[in-house]
Amino acid sequence: MSKKLSLFGLIAITIGTMTAQENMGKKATLLEDGTITVENVAIPPMKKSNAGNIEELFTFGRPANPSIKNSRGVTLADVDNDGVQEILYGINTELYALNGAGEIVWQKTVEGPILLPPTVANINGDDNVEIAVNTGYPTTVGRIYLMDNNGDDLPGWPLNFNDNWMINAPVFADLDGDDIMDIISCQRQSSTVGFVHALKQDGTPINANWPVQFDATPAFTPSVGDVDNDGDQDVVIATSSTGMYVYDVNGDLLTGFPLVNPLVRYSYQSPLLVDLDGDKNLEIVGSNHGDAPGFYVLKSDATYYPGWPIATAGWTYSPPTVVDFDQDGTYDIFMADRNTSSNGTPLPTIYGLDPDGENLPDFPIEKYGGNEGVLTIADINNDDVYDIIFSSTLTDMDNIGYIHAYSLDGSGELDGFPLRPRGFTFLNGAVVGDADGDGVMDLTANSYTQNFGAEIDSTFVTTYNLNVPYDATKILSNGYKGSNTRNGLVSIEEVLGVSEFNAEIDFVIAPNPSNEILNIYSTTDIANAKITLAGIDGKVIFNENRTIVTGERLQLETANYANGVYFVTISDGTKKQTLKWVKR
Repeated sequence: MSKKLSLFGLIAITIGTMTAQENMGKKATLLEDGTITVENVAIPPMKKSNAGNIEELFTFGRPANPSIKNSRGVTLADVDNDGVQEILYGINTELYALNGAGEIVWQKTVEGPILLPPTVANINGDDNVEIAVNTGYPTTVGRIYLMDNNGDDLPGWPLNFNDNWMINAPVFADLDGDDIMDIISCQRQSSTVGFVHALKQDGTPINANWPVQFDATPAFTPSVGDVDNDGDQDVVIATSSTGMYVYDVNGDLLTGFPLVNPLVRYSYQSPLLVDLDGDKNLEIVGSNHGDAPGFYVLKSDATYYPGWPIATAGWTYSPPTVVDFDQDGTYDIFMADRNTSSNGTPLPTIYGLDPDGENLPDFPIEKYGGNEGVLTIADINNDDVYDIIFSSTLTDMDNIGYIHAYSLDGSGELDGFPLRPRGFTFLNGAVVGDADGDGVMDLTANSYTQNFGAEIDSTFVTTYNLNVPYDATKILSNGYKGSNTRNGLVSIEEVLGVSEFNAEIDFVIAPNPSNEILNIYSTTDIANAKITLAGIDGKVIFNENRTIVTGERLQLETANYANGVYFVTISDGTKKQTLKWVKR
């Protein structure tokens, strides 16, 4: 059985004879045979309740499957078009949309369990977002769903591929270059047969070369970007045991791939794609387990980037986070390790690395309790310093877990942290936003109890009010793979907060950030320019054709739009450019 399949399916328990004492807790560990042990360990005195101005808004809980648990967190998105984010989360075969009070906005029953957070973006150009969800497990049926913002299936969906497990999360990306988003998803047929599907919105393959097949279980959510800078998008995927693959739009492997190393295995560690050295090619940034566990950066030709890989003492299942948090023009790479002693001794857990693999100042963060979950980076205490938010391998003896937040300036854990949700936060993380629409930043985390049959397991969503003003510009990377499209592509961040995706039409936004007026200047005459303004969730809020004259200012009135990050796209029908604009 592959490591992927047995993560939650085979569970071993190591419980000592120690009694429930204040200085004892539980540590979850993933073993090399794919089983999980939970052992009693010493825990130094920690806060048992939230401190400072942070307050719990609600906890939403439901019974959980004892052998199937969620990983990688929840999704925040405005699904009902009221300007306020909802919380999307799957529990067994139910998909919930919750509001900021923990009330159910809608609930959808699906076939097969939901294991990863939904993928959400506006992919068809209307005024609403679409939602994609994969379901399945080796012992259940599986489907891939595409639904509207009310949870209703779009025509032709869900898709059923022989009842197989649609493994990991789906991805939204324009793979075939027709300016229409596609859905990329993986199918596990058996431990030795897997597929990657590239699907149009009507559920048909984007071309006759898809799906592509390989000889093992798909290991993680695919990432999509122009890896080799040839103008076409590529799909990055690995198997659990037979290497790293990169396919072009026609389903052909890029030169050098697959990269196969019998000492390297993959599961859950979905990589990010980013141009670290400015050569227009994308590097593949991630982590792996196996007999040579560690952090890696791969170049587009399947060779390792200088200074990489970096070995870790044991396995890690944590996906990376990549941002330019200090805005010095160089990307910073954040990785995590499950490194946990059993006696309370702090160990290196959270790594901050430069592109050459060297430690950033004040890193690694040493603490007690490792991490194999998602790393979110945002300024969550309004001190103009970014923070890193992450989960833990630990609970106390009462099954109360931890969500940590450390300042990136080296000053340690933030006041009010760790937060203490019910159950393990293991393999998960937190997202930040404004779930209740009060203008104040919130933090939402998921967790679960793991009782091994002693009592019914439950899974929980808990939202906390952080009591600082909500500002979307202070969120650099939020949740699984950094965005709700799950495409793993990290865009070029410029000094003015502008991200340039494909600079074929030359226009600028100035000033940027700005407030009530969006000013656009172009160096190209466009008689019938299509101008689109979308939010960070992909929802289009402005779509209009205008005439653009070289050197003249084109103004858009934006007073009614909330402060935050937007994407401005201009197209002439054959070429387009997208820039990031910040409204304050």
